[in-house]
Amino acid sequence: MINGTNLLGKDNPRWLIGNAAETIKVADAVLPVLRVPAPRTLAGIRPASAVGDTLRTAGAIGTAWLIGLPRRLGNWLFALNDAEAGWRGWQVTQLKNGLARQYRDARFVTLGTPLDPRDGNL
Repeated sequence: MINGTNLLGKDNPRWLIGNAAETIKVADAVLPVLRVPAPRTLAGIRPASAVGDTLRTAGAIGTAWLIGLPRRLGNWLFALNDAEAGWRGWQVTQLKNGLARQYRDARFVTLGTPLDPRDGNL
């Protein structure tokens, strides 16, 4: 089974040791300059730019949810097959945006190699 990411806490480098990414510290004196003042409202009515930002964010979230729907559906449909493939040690490849699967036993790679009589594998 091919897993692209490590589970949380599994074989991940620690912060104190290893080659973890360096974090950049920003001086506290710069922070007040970087703050953007909140838009002024009149009687609690949000300005048009804030409403536009909210609608844009809601649209992006909805679009991302719709794009991920086939993958989630495929994960639900093939859950038992993927679990069995994991038990048998097969490689699982998602095809067609998650709506199809390809299962491959890694032992079949050795069938394609030609036999060499000098190795004693006859």
